[in-house]
Amino acid sequence: MTFLKSVFNNYRTVGAISPSSRFLYKKMISPMDLTHDIHIVEFWAGDGTFTDALLQKITQGSRISIFEIDPSFIKKLQSKYKNENRIVVYPLGAEESIRFFDKGSIDYILSSLPFGLMKTLVVFKILESAKHILKENGKYIQFQYFLQNKKEIHHIFPKVRYKFTFLNLPPAFIYICKK
Repeated sequence: MTFLKSVFNNYRTVGAISPSSRFLYKKMISPMDLTHDIHIVEFWAGDGTFTDALLQKITQGSRISIFEIDPSFIKKLQSKYKNENRIVVYPLGAEESIRFFDKGSIDYILSSLPFGLMKTLVVFKILESAKHILKENGKYIQFQYFLQNKKEIHHIFPKVRYKFTFLNLPPAFIYICKK
Protein backbone atom coordinates (compact mmCIF):
# COMPACT_ATOMS: atom_id res chain seq x y z
CA MET A 1 0.00 0.00 0.00
CA THR A 2 2.91 2.38 0.72
CA PHE A 3 4.07 2.10 -2.89
CA LEU A 4 0.69 2.99 -4.42
CA LYS A 5 0.18 5.83 -1.97
CA SER A 6 3.58 7.28 -2.87
CA VAL A 7 2.90 6.90 -6.60
CA PHE A 8 -0.28 8.97 -6.32
CA ASN A 9 1.10 11.54 -3.88
CA ASN A 10 4.63 11.98 -5.24
CA TYR A 11 4.78 10.70 -8.82
CA ARG A 12 7.69 13.00 -9.76
CA THR A 13 9.91 11.47 -7.07
CA VAL A 14 8.62 7.89 -7.37
CA GLY A 15 8.59 7.75 -11.17
CA ALA A 16 7.14 4.24 -11.37
CA ILE A 17 3.74 2.62 -11.67
CA SER A 18 4.61 -0.63 -9.88
CA PRO A 19 7.38 -2.10 -7.73
CA SER A 20 10.36 -3.55 -9.60
CA SER A 21 10.20 -7.20 -10.61
CA ARG A 22 12.58 -9.94 -9.52
CA PHE A 23 13.70 -10.18 -13.16
CA LEU A 24 14.83 -6.55 -13.10
CA TYR A 25 16.52 -7.09 -9.75
CA LYS A 26 18.46 -10.09 -11.06
CA LYS A 27 19.75 -8.11 -14.04
CA MET A 28 20.63 -5.16 -11.81
CA ILE A 29 22.78 -7.22 -9.44
CA SER A 30 24.33 -9.57 -12.02
CA PRO A 31 27.35 -7.24 -12.56
CA MET A 32 28.10 -7.23 -8.81
CA ASP A 33 30.57 -9.51 -7.07
CA LEU A 34 28.73 -10.34 -3.84
CA THR A 35 31.15 -13.02 -2.62
CA HIS A 36 33.17 -10.72 -0.35
CA ASP A 37 32.53 -7.74 1.93
CA ILE A 38 31.40 -4.72 -0.09
CA HIS A 39 29.71 -1.38 0.41
CA ILE A 40 26.66 -0.70 -1.78
CA VAL A 41 24.90 2.65 -1.99
CA GLU A 42 21.29 2.52 -3.08
CA PHE A 43 19.67 5.61 -4.59
CA TRP A 44 15.88 5.54 -4.18
CA ALA A 45 15.17 2.25 -2.45
CA GLY A 46 11.41 2.75 -2.52
CA ASP A 47 9.83 0.11 -0.34
CA GLY A 48 13.02 -1.97 -0.22
CA THR A 49 12.43 -4.47 -3.05
CA PHE A 50 16.10 -4.47 -4.16
CA THR A 51 17.35 -4.04 -0.59
CA ASP A 52 15.50 -7.15 0.62
CA ALA A 53 16.94 -9.21 -2.20
CA LEU A 54 20.45 -7.85 -1.63
CA LEU A 55 20.30 -8.77 2.05
CA GLN A 56 19.80 -12.40 1.02
CA LYS A 57 22.96 -12.32 -1.14
CA ILE A 58 25.56 -10.08 0.52
CA THR A 59 28.04 -11.18 3.19
CA GLN A 60 27.56 -10.36 6.88
CA GLY A 61 30.42 -7.84 6.62
CA SER A 62 28.87 -5.97 3.71
CA ARG A 63 26.94 -2.70 4.07
CA ILE A 64 24.09 -0.96 2.26
CA SER A 65 23.61 2.80 2.52
CA ILE A 66 20.23 4.02 1.27
CA PHE A 67 19.41 7.55 0.09
CA GLU A 68 15.67 8.18 -0.06
CA ILE A 69 13.59 11.39 -0.10
CA ASP A 70 9.99 10.12 -0.10
CA PRO A 71 8.73 10.52 3.51
CA SER A 72 6.51 7.41 3.48
CA PHE A 73 9.33 5.25 2.09
CA ILE A 74 11.83 6.69 4.59
CA LYS A 75 9.52 5.78 7.46
CA LYS A 76 8.93 2.28 6.08
CA LEU A 77 12.65 1.63 5.42
CA GLN A 78 13.72 2.90 8.85
CA SER A 79 11.14 0.68 10.54
CA LYS A 80 11.79 -2.35 8.34
CA TYR A 81 15.59 -2.27 8.80
CA LYS A 82 15.84 -0.91 12.36
CA ASN A 83 17.45 -4.17 13.55
CA GLU A 84 19.63 -4.69 10.48
CA ASN A 85 23.14 -3.44 11.31
CA ARG A 86 24.26 -3.69 7.66
CA ILE A 87 21.87 -0.92 6.57
CA VAL A 88 21.84 2.84 7.11
CA VAL A 89 18.98 4.95 5.73
CA TYR A 90 19.79 8.58 4.86
CA PRO A 91 16.65 10.70 4.46
CA LEU A 92 18.38 12.79 1.79
CA GLY A 93 18.70 13.09 -1.95
CA ALA A 94 21.30 11.05 -3.82
CA GLU A 95 23.35 14.16 -4.62
CA GLU A 96 24.11 14.40 -0.86
CA SER A 97 25.95 11.05 -0.88
CA ILE A 98 29.23 12.86 -1.55
CA ARG A 99 29.02 14.35 1.99
CA PHE A 100 29.10 10.95 3.68
CA PHE A 101 31.67 8.88 1.81
CA ASP A 102 35.30 9.39 0.95
CA LYS A 103 36.40 9.58 -2.65
CA GLY A 104 36.75 6.08 -4.10
CA SER A 105 35.21 4.26 -1.12
CA ILE A 106 32.06 2.63 -2.58
CA ASP A 107 32.01 -0.64 -4.54
CA TYR A 108 28.60 -0.33 -6.22
CA ILE A 109 25.78 2.15 -6.58
CA LEU A 110 22.37 0.74 -7.41
CA SER A 111 19.96 3.43 -8.63
CA SER A 112 16.25 3.46 -9.33
CA LEU A 113 16.07 7.24 -9.58
CA PRO A 114 13.51 8.58 -12.08
CA PHE A 115 16.06 10.65 -14.03
CA GLY A 116 13.56 11.27 -16.83
CA LEU A 117 11.45 13.34 -14.42
CA MET A 118 14.38 15.30 -12.99
CA LYS A 119 16.10 18.50 -14.09
CA THR A 120 19.28 17.91 -16.10
CA LEU A 121 21.46 19.81 -13.60
CA VAL A 122 20.25 17.58 -10.76
CA VAL A 123 20.93 14.46 -12.84
CA PHE A 124 24.50 15.68 -13.51
CA LYS A 125 25.05 16.49 -9.83
CA ILE A 126 23.90 13.00 -8.82
CA LEU A 127 26.04 11.29 -11.47
CA GLU A 128 29.12 13.35 -10.55
CA SER A 129 28.62 12.53 -6.86
CA ALA A 130 28.29 8.85 -7.74
CA LYS A 131 31.48 8.85 -9.79
CA HIS A 132 33.35 10.64 -7.00
CA ILE A 133 32.48 8.09 -4.30
CA LEU A 134 32.94 4.96 -6.45
CA LYS A 135 36.13 2.91 -6.21
CA GLU A 136 38.38 2.86 -9.27
CA ASN A 137 36.67 -0.24 -10.73
CA GLY A 138 33.34 0.46 -9.07
CA LYS A 139 30.06 0.24 -10.93
CA TYR A 140 27.08 2.55 -11.09
CA ILE A 141 23.98 0.53 -12.08
CA GLN A 142 20.87 2.49 -13.08
CA PHE A 143 17.59 1.42 -14.59
CA GLN A 144 15.21 3.50 -16.68
CA TYR A 145 12.11 2.77 -18.70
CA PHE A 146 13.49 4.74 -21.66
CA LEU A 147 17.02 5.73 -22.69
CA GLN A 148 16.28 9.45 -22.33
CA ASN A 149 19.31 10.15 -20.10
CA LYS A 150 21.85 8.23 -22.16
CA LYS A 151 23.76 11.41 -23.08
CA GLU A 152 24.15 12.57 -19.46
CA ILE A 153 25.19 9.13 -18.25
CA HIS A 154 27.78 8.73 -21.03
CA HIS A 155 29.15 12.20 -20.28
CA ILE A 156 30.04 11.16 -16.72
CA PHE A 157 30.65 7.42 -17.31
CA PRO A 158 32.20 6.77 -20.73
CA LYS A 159 32.27 2.96 -20.13
CA VAL A 160 28.63 1.86 -20.28
CA ARG A 161 27.02 -1.49 -21.08
CA TYR A 162 23.29 -2.07 -21.43
CA LYS A 163 20.84 -4.77 -20.49
CA PHE A 164 17.10 -4.93 -21.03
CA THR A 165 14.24 -6.83 -19.45
CA PHE A 166 10.72 -7.20 -20.80
CA LEU A 167 9.76 -8.90 -17.54
CA ASN A 168 9.04 -5.73 -15.57
CA LEU A 169 6.11 -3.31 -15.58
CA PRO A 170 6.99 -1.37 -17.64
CA PRO A 171 9.97 -3.09 -19.34
CA ALA A 172 13.29 -1.54 -18.33
CA PHE A 173 16.77 -0.69 -19.60
CA ILE A 174 19.74 -1.17 -17.27
CA TYR A 175 22.89 0.96 -17.56
CA ILE A 176 26.02 -0.67 -16.16
CA CYS A 177 28.57 2.11 -15.82
CA LYS A 178 32.18 1.47 -14.88
CA LYS A 179 34.35 4.17 -13.40
